[in-house]
Formats: sequence, C-alpha cells, structure tokens
Amino acid sequence: MRAFVRVLTTLLGLLVLAAGLLLVVEAVRAAAFPGADPLPVDRATLREALVGVSWRDTAVRTGAAVTAVIGLLLILVAARAGRGYVRLHDPAPEVVVVTRPRALARMVGHLVREQDGVARASVVARRKAVRVNAVSEFTEVGDLEPRLRETARAATEELPLVTTPRVSVAVKPARKR
Repeated sequence: MRAFVRVLTTLLGLLVLAAGLLLVVEAVRAAAFPGADPLPVDRATLREALVGVSWRDTAVRTGAAVTAVIGLLLILVAARAGRGYVRLHDPAPEVVVVTRPRALARMVGHLVREQDGVARASVVARRKAVRVNAVSEFTEVGDLEPRLRETARAATEELPLVTTPRVSVAVKPARKR
C-alpha cells in the first residue's frame, strides 16, 4: 500500500510540476513577446471552446463527480498508508507507547532462529499478524512447525500489546543434497 501511495504521489507531483512549468513558460513568453502566439495552449481557441459549456451540461457534472470520487479514494488510500505502528499498553493516561513492526519481527525472529532444527527463518510483522517462514536443517520437518508456532505465539503474548497479532508459521524442509 505504501508503495502505491509513493508512486501515486510522485506521478501527481510530476503532473503539477509540468503544469507549473507550462504556466511559467507561457507567462515568460507572453511578457517577453507580447504579440507572439502561445506555445502549447491557444487561449483564444480555448476561450471559444469554453464559452458554450454550462455547469448544467452532463459532461461537466460527470467530470465533477468523477473528480470527487477520485479525490475521496485518494484520501482513503492516504489515510490507510500509515506506518502501521504496533500499539502497546499505555503506562499512564498521558503516555502512548508504540513499536515498529520491524522491532516485533526482529524479536520473534531471534527466538525462532534459536530453536533446534531451524536453518534460517524470516519474519514479517504487522499490527494484526506475524508471519514466520522457516527452513528446517533436516529433510524431515517433524514437530518443528508447532514448536515454532508456539514460540512465536508466546513471544507475542509476552509483550504488553493492545491486541495480540495472529501468528502463522510455514516450515520448509531442507533440500536433499
């Protein structure tokens, strides 16, 4: 989601930059050469085309509605694109305590990697979920998945989190050589 918002804001920023540069070029050219034709936008032709347009036209109302809907969608996307901090219980009414999902993932990852039979593991944490992907040292997984699930669940339950995230674990066996 954050990548989508970054790309979208970059594109919108470039669009506004292009419109601003066009305006500056038009203004400088009009000041330097008062009788010259405008570069990309012919104001007289544009004025003639817009004279016949009314606010009651279907195209104008449709365009306004589409613009409003796109604006609302952009506001919703921007509101959802926060960092997603993991909230902890507040020690006092005036104090808010949060941690980054990366810190939670590191803590769970250290505990998971310490378990016997784990060759490597990656952990992704979010506010509502912790995902563990592990690779066994052996070609047989055995009881490694339930042990890792219990380890990750215990780690998240030990923390004073406001809401305990859902824990999911996937274990792959080591490749045969």
